[in-house]
Amino acid sequence: MIKVFKHTYDKNVLFITASAVVLALFIVSFVTFTLYRPKAVVKLSNVQGYKSEDTFSIPHPSGSKEISVDNTAYGRRVTFEASRTVTELNNYYKNIFDAKGWEVEYNEVASGTAITKYKNKGSFITVTISRQPDLNNTIVVLDEVTEE
Repeated sequence: MIKVFKHTYDKNVLFITASAVVLALFIVSFVTFTLYRPKAVVKLSNVQGYKSEDTFSIPHPSGSKEISVDNTAYGRRVTFEASRTVTELNNYYKNIFDAKGWEVEYNEVASGTAITKYKNKGSFITVTISRQPDLNNTIVVLDEVTEE
């Protein structure tokens, strides 16, 4: 019977000792972290952001959100999302390009996607509009190609 109590006592002492060591390490770590001060703090006065380029001169529909603007080997690509239908966006860009004197070189609408290529004085803009049913929005990609 005494062996059982001694064995239980030894286990409890070991557990309490291990817990005390872990608690002591936690306290030392917390105090060290709280009291830490960097040795040399240098104020950076000339921090500047990345220079943003002027985005497309083609207007985006109201409420649209620009996703990316990329320079390509031949021009520029702008991607954005809008909460309008493919037909509404296709008509929106048709009206804009017609008003600016661009002609339609290619146009196809099929299964929730519209691709229209506009041409004007050696420049081309391809408008790709596709519905994203799981996201409840429409993605628009404007690819501008300029001949040099």
